[in-house]
Amino acid sequence: MNWKKILSAVLIILVLTSCAGIGVFSSAQNEFEIGLDLFNRGQYEKAIKHFNKSTELDPMFGRPYIYLGRSYVTLMRWHEAIPPFRTALRLAPEETKHEIVNIMIDALLAVAISDFREGNFRASIDYLKEALKLKPQSVKLANELINVVIASGRDLLSRGYTTEAINAFNEAIELSTDNVNAYLGLAKAFFQKDDVLKALSAAGKAMEIDPSNRDAQSLLRQLMK
Repeated sequence: MNWKKILSAVLIILVLTSCAGIGVFSSAQNEFEIGLDLFNRGQYEKAIKHFNKSTELDPMFGRPYIYLGRSYVTLMRWHEAIPPFRTALRLAPEETKHEIVNIMIDALLAVAISDFREGNFRASIDYLKEALKLKPQSVKLANELINVVIASGRDLLSRGYTTEAINAFNEAIELSTDNVNAYLGLAKAFFQKDDVLKALSAAGKAMEIDPSNRDAQSLLRQLMK
């Protein structure tokens, strides 16, 4: 057996494989640069095609995902922006993740508001929870989440889904134990379910938090009757 020939053959295969890899990356880089030039000139739709092509050629090349997400955000196509941002965050080195996180949070908040306005409360809640995981200390995101959960409970209650509404209001209370509106919603849900004692308890809690709240006073009088 000629070991020199075998070794030569192996080396040739390694070189060819390496060259093929370099060629793929070069093509991906080229597509990205074309897309970036279009992006900088405000031609976002055209840029998207090249960013997508770049990710197809090299799925581990992170920068096209960032600009793909940014292109969708600029075009206000919020839902389409989220998947590339998620991929960019997964691929990014630890020292650069915070830059992507800030952009992604803005996109998540925008898509959550969009879904909320369309009545897609569950989707809005999920996006806000995802954003809050990225920035747990954000008071703004926490308040947005609580408000959407309460709105979801009110919507469920208005459609007669009392058990689901109770679950939603309890979720809001877990997020914020001193939220008057969450307790008021819970009291109304229990009242609609003919569970007066639990309704009184929830309304009483709302009064403890804010004794001057007129809705709580009115509801408590109604329940006492």
